[in-house]
Amino acid sequence: LPLSKLASMGQSEDSDTILKDKTQIKFLENTGNMPEMATIQLQKETKGFGEIIDTMAISFKEIINSTDFKKQQKLIKKIKQYEQLTDQLEVEITEYITLLSKEEMTSQTSLVLRSILNICNDLEKIADIYLQLSVILQKKIEDNIYFIPEQRKKINDLATLVENAIKIMNENLSVTDYRSVKKYSAVKSEKLINQFRDSMRQEHLDRMGQTDYNIKSAMVYNNIFLSLERIGDHVVNV
Repeated sequence: LPLSKLASMGQSEDSDTILKDKTQIKFLENTGNMPEMATIQLQKETKGFGEIIDTMAISFKEIINSTDFKKQQKLIKKIKQYEQLTDQLEVEITEYITLLSKEEMTSQTSLVLRSILNICNDLEKIADIYLQLSVILQKKIEDNIYFIPEQRKKINDLATLVENAIKIMNENLSVTDYRSVKKYSAVKSEKLINQFRDSMRQEHLDRMGQTDYNIKSAMVYNNIFLSLERIGDHVVNV
């Protein structure tokens, strides 16, 4: 089962079936151990990895805005399963690149393979943070903690900035030659995320201690906007 097929399976099928297929990923059925040809396929697989991250970002935002308990639980479960899938993808990609590294290759191919390893490491870290966010939201639901409208709007605005950054990231992952990627848009998107995070943090600190500012929801709010900013850092690294 090619990795790209597994990645698309994770996006298109019901979350209950995402991990049912235990078939081990097999790379490059027609390329053998030819590094140059394998690199082309690996870039496609990495693009699929990025698309899973985009799906996790969308699911997170849906949890924030849903009041349907069953829907929230389904989305939380979906994020957990996607995170397991990204763990598997990173392991399979790393093992295959390790195998390829034993073959003769050009310096450019070696550079691309190292880049793919670094990209997958950052993508897996993003998935880990979305998993942590799902745990935070699960606890929030169980403890009946509610955001005030202002908090919900700010989280939505920041999550949208992060989604936009992920879309730019995925556009960059779609190019044939990573050397052609222009960093301006990615750097600009991270700057917007950092600026918005700073404003949220300042408003949050200004409200702390006020009688109408619930400390429990404030703590959850703080954890969420800091986590989203961390995602932005890993996105720009990609």
